[in-house]
This record gives sequence, structure tokens and C-alpha cells, in this order.
Amino acid sequence: MSERLYEEKVMIKGGAKHYFIKMNDQPHYKYHRWDGPAIEPIKGQSSEYKKEYYLSGIQYNEEDYRSIMKEREGLPWYKQAGGGTARF
Repeated sequence: MSERLYEEKVMIKGGAKHYFIKMNDQPHYKYHRWDGPAIEPIKGQSSEYKKEYYLSGIQYNEEDYRSIMKEREGLPWYKQAGGGTARF
């Protein structure tokens, strides 16, 4: 069995979902999300937070975040296909 390189955590606080990632070689969790905002208010609930975009703990505005996502090629490293063969 392979060792995991990172841990993900989702926390709900103040009417919003907070997405975190922690790499195995680092002691703390950081805001991070490839699929959208790392802080996302829950629809239908009042929230003290607004959408915020983070990658590896670095905050970006929505325009810069979308630009970074557009420039990416292929799948992220954590979604790469394994070296196994297909079974029929």
C-alpha cells in the first residue's frame, strides 16, 4: 500500500465550508482547494465569511485564481492514474 502524500480536511464554521490541505512533510494545515474557493459560504445560511480562493495557503483574487486554473495542463498530481492495468 502506498503512503499518502497529503491530508485533506473540510470544516464548517460560521456558515461556511473551509477546505484545508496538509502535506506530510509540513506540520500545519493550509487553506487550499483546486476545485473552487477554499472558503465557501453555505447556500441558504447567513455567513460571516465570503468566498476566498487559496492555493497552498496563498490567497488569490477570483480573477488570478481562474487564470492559474486555466493555465494548468492535465490532471493534478493527486489525481494521476495509477500504474495498474485495466481489467476486462
